[in-house]
Amino acid sequence: MRRFNLSILISVIALLAMAGCPKPPTGNTGNTGNTNTGGTDGQARARNYNFPLPADVKSLDPAHITDTVSDSVAQRLFNRLVKFDTDGSVEPDLAESYEISDDGLVYTFHLRSGVKFHNGEDLNADDVIYSYTRLVDPGTNSERANLMFYVTGAADYLNGSAESVSGLKEVDERTVQISLSAPYAPFLNVLCMTTFGVVPGSEVTRDEKGFGANPVGTGPFVFESWTPDERVVLKANRTYFGQVPEIETLTFRIINDENTRFENFRNGTLEHCDIPPSKIKTVTDDPKLSGLISGEPAMDMYAYGFNCDAAPFKDNAALRQALNYAVDKQNIIDNIWSGLVTAQNTIVPAGMFYHYDGSTGYPYDPKKAEELLAQAGYPKGEGLPPLTLNIDLQPTNKLVAEAVQEDLSRIGVTVNIETTDWGPFLDKVYAGNSLFFQNTWLGDYPDPDNWLYQLLHSENFGDAGNISRWSNPQFDRLVKEAQVEPDQQKRSDLYRQAEEIALSEAPWLLLFWKNSSTLVQPYVQGLTITKMDRTPQLNNAPIEEVTYSD
Repeated sequence: MRRFNLSILISVIALLAMAGCPKPPTGNTGNTGNTNTGGTDGQARARNYNFPLPADVKSLDPAHITDTVSDSVAQRLFNRLVKFDTDGSVEPDLAESYEISDDGLVYTFHLRSGVKFHNGEDLNADDVIYSYTRLVDPGTNSERANLMFYVTGAADYLNGSAESVSGLKEVDERTVQISLSAPYAPFLNVLCMTTFGVVPGSEVTRDEKGFGANPVGTGPFVFESWTPDERVVLKANRTYFGQVPEIETLTFRIINDENTRFENFRNGTLEHCDIPPSKIKTVTDDPKLSGLISGEPAMDMYAYGFNCDAAPFKDNAALRQALNYAVDKQNIIDNIWSGLVTAQNTIVPAGMFYHYDGSTGYPYDPKKAEELLAQAGYPKGEGLPPLTLNIDLQPTNKLVAEAVQEDLSRIGVTVNIETTDWGPFLDKVYAGNSLFFQNTWLGDYPDPDNWLYQLLHSENFGDAGNISRWSNPQFDRLVKEAQVEPDQQKRSDLYRQAEEIALSEAPWLLLFWKNSSTLVQPYVQGLTITKMDRTPQLNNAPIEEVTYSD
């Protein structure tokens, strides 16, 4: 799964090797079993990387991954044709090179030779076509099928009017050609998403329902085990075509409580962790801990969504605007997050070719909120039923919810907070069974399309991305025009018009952008945290490049 100016940001500090800090883990520190399997020259030492996750994964099948927790594990198991470099640029992955036709309609990818799946099978063009076709196979029922709709014939295959996706062609066993029905400017960025991880057809067809719990990819790590609500264990891929990891065992430890993660890090049983807002002062006041901070401003949004397809929010922009003006975001930023987040005034974050710098968003204005609430038909909140706010189990998210609850009570709006584990929470929101809910998004790719189209276009109701179920025909038209416009300035103009519509109609209660500030043990070297990382998931950080100093 956020770009912005962060004047209040803990800067990136070089990792320090300090006396008294934890030593690199050798052998098994996570009760997972850790046997060095040997390998090439410079083989990895038998080391375990303990990687925290704030919730259990939902699925490890690329066709069904919609959340950052599952994505964090899958990123280490699968490869795509192309991937993001740590600076956000697109670079070859399974493809060693590619060409794009002058009209922007045909993409030709030349696969690397010698790439093997974890089961020993050779990768070829047919695997790519199988993986992409599967995304629009009605039997797969992929939550991300819409990402394939730009490919010629994909929609026809999904609705049963075609026997194959005509836009997917195997030129030879190492060459794949993808044809689009119209130019689509962000297409290479989209192909970098985990959704497009290449899978072996033999394994999926053998047990498609079970593939998400027993995944097989080509990535730098190989799946070993998954103990629900406890851990996921991966082992180094000794035949990986890229940089073979020095880490021998990568153990994702599922630790729901952020303070527990923090104490685990201090005790030396995690190699990195996020910084709980309640511990920011503890960290910054400690010379050793403050020297272990790494990270940068991230494309990581924390907002609340309104269900715009149900009362009382349906066809009532004034109500949605009122709630936006009623929340004191600066109070949340200063007193809960200690300045480690930035107020959200836009839908598209800074850090890409388009960003609406002039937007003021919804500044705290309780008087205006009261006026809009009356305009919405609920003067002083009269007649408005209590709103249930659905959030996950993270303690800081509960503090934010309580601050919003208190602010809204001041204008006569009653909010009841309901906390739910991550999986059931997502299920409820995706199904449209929540009216008011936590809405987080980590950028899949650094293009405004990932925000305005994926999250707000009416084609994407529910688990496809538009969980607020907001719809505006003019907005939809502008976003679609931007997708096929090759001129970047013209795309920016279209996105500006579209974003102004969305900001005005307020399908979300805008809150803040997060920073990826992460504590990293001093012996961990080569961990590059990017602007597309959420901590502690660190979805895009290349863990295979991590080494340990003594």
